[in-house]
Amino acid sequence: MSVAFATPLKHTVDTLEGRPSGALTRLTVGADEPVFRGHYPGFPIFPGVCLVETVHHAALANPPAEEAGLELVAVESVRFLSPVFPDDDVTVELEWKLKAGAWKAHAVLSTSRGRTAQVRLGYAPREAS
Repeated sequence: MSVAFATPLKHTVDTLEGRPSGALTRLTVGADEPVFRGHYPGFPIFPGVCLVETVHHAALANPPAEEAGLELVAVESVRFLSPVFPDDDVTVELEWKLKAGAWKAHAVLSTSRGRTAQVRLGYAPREAS
C-alpha cells in the first residue's frame, strides 16, 4: 500500500508488511527531494523533521485495527542517531500501543548503515466535524 499526503516529501512511504500491531514501511529518499536544495548545499542530509513526517505517513497508512480516523496530537519523543543521505532507503518498524486511552506510534528508522532515529508520536481519534 502506498499513501500520498500534503507534505514536503516528494516520494511516498510504501508499506512492505502489515502487522497486527504495526507495520514495516519504506521510504526511498530520492536525490531529487526538494529539501536537499537548502539542507545542506554541497553536503545534503535529509532533515530530521522529514524523518518524523515519514513516521507520521507510516502511521496514517497503517492505523491500529481498532481505530480508523486518527489525528496526530503530539510529537512525544525523537532521537536522531545517524544521518540519512540522498538515495538511502529508510525502513520504519512501526508499533502501535494503547496507553491510558491514547494511541502511541513507536518507530525505529533504519538505513543500510543501521539505526537512524527513534520516534514516538501520539494520536487521538479524529473528532467528527
